[in-house]
Amino acid sequence: MLRSIEKVLSPIQLLSIGYVVIILLGAILLMLPISSTNSSYQFFVDSLFTSASAVSTTGLVVVDTGTYYSTFGEIVILILIQIGGLGYMLFFVVFTVLLTEKLSISGKKYLREAVSRNQSVDLIKFVKLTLLYTIVIEGIGTLGYYLVWVNKYPAVYALYSSFFHSVSAFCTAGFGLYPDSLSSYSKSIIININTFFLVITGGIGFFVLYDIINFFKQKIKKNNVARLSLHSKLVLSFTFSLFVFGAVVILISEPAKFSDNIFQNILNAFFQSVSASTTVGFNTVDITIMSNASLFVMIILMFIGASPGSTGGGIKTTSFAASVLSSIASLKGKNAVTIFKRTISRVSINKANAQIFVALTSTIIITLILSITEKFSFIKILFEATSAFGTVGLSAGITSGLSTIGKLLITSLMIIGRVGPLAIGLFFVNKNGNNNYAYPEEEIFTA
Repeated sequence: MLRSIEKVLSPIQLLSIGYVVIILLGAILLMLPISSTNSSYQFFVDSLFTSASAVSTTGLVVVDTGTYYSTFGEIVILILIQIGGLGYMLFFVVFTVLLTEKLSISGKKYLREAVSRNQSVDLIKFVKLTLLYTIVIEGIGTLGYYLVWVNKYPAVYALYSSFFHSVSAFCTAGFGLYPDSLSSYSKSIIININTFFLVITGGIGFFVLYDIINFFKQKIKKNNVARLSLHSKLVLSFTFSLFVFGAVVILISEPAKFSDNIFQNILNAFFQSVSASTTVGFNTVDITIMSNASLFVMIILMFIGASPGSTGGGIKTTSFAASVLSSIASLKGKNAVTIFKRTISRVSINKANAQIFVALTSTIIITLILSITEKFSFIKILFEATSAFGTVGLSAGITSGLSTIGKLLITSLMIIGRVGPLAIGLFFVNKNGNNNYAYPEEEIFTA
């Protein structure tokens, strides 16, 4: 089947169309009376918005999830989150392997477009480990939430709620069953630490998880050649640097606004910084009353986003790192871009720049249109648009007030963020028209 499809569609086009089909199916299910608590049909644009938000693991909502949707509707959302977080092609591989015990060359080709992993790692092994990591991490997360919520809710509901939020956190979706997200638990150390664990493991990417585990295995075996890949080093160093940067700015911008306790303020600042950086979208404070400085730094963090091969969105930490390091190298007059005693390939830098260009263009254009169609302040519109592109789900309180056009525009940004800006750009580009020859070089003035 794939062989006939690939004659018409490229891997990127198939993946993009696949996500759109899943979103439409989810929207149809969510608009049915069985999906709502009042047994009424939901407006299609609203169900489409929610479905796109779930599949893209964004978390922006036009209605309160725990109040409006029935258990059936919540389960539909949960399934869409899991499919979107892991990538539907990964599930395709699982079913293919179970039914045929092997994956065709065409299938491997399409899967490589859906997951990021080192070429030295066997594809099928990587998929199996990804599923194993997901089950283990979401299981630990469920237990962590359950320890708190079993004391507040009946055991069955506490378990259901714990599993829902664990999946939502690990898939960096940000969907919650409570109207105030996790604000009621801002002082709970267990809830905070458990959420940090889930969103960070979900946000750094499956290959980095694989690399870290393999690194410690080699260390236990006292293997002297054990080392982390350049990709993992970049992800970890830039991810945690962004966490600290965001937390410091928020802490300075919001002095004692949410608590008189300095430790609580630090915890709140770190939670919002991590939430924006990993694109999970949970919040423990009221975003709508935060200062413009805090909102702006969160916009930056949301735009950069998580890491390749993760459940998060954004331009990705490695693209940001490659662009920053390339700029520094240029300022120093160096041709090679180096870090950690390794040189980043020119191909990787070009891809990073293309990713950033498409992302900026998409976000700027839609933000401009939203500024015309919506009646909110510019900072809130920019925050909403960046949150949608980064598949974050944080909102400055304007989502439910968006017009129909506004909802459709935000939906399109969520899809771009899920599929990836570079993939969207490649969707419309015919790579078969590339030529192998080059024209003579000539300099231009850039300053």
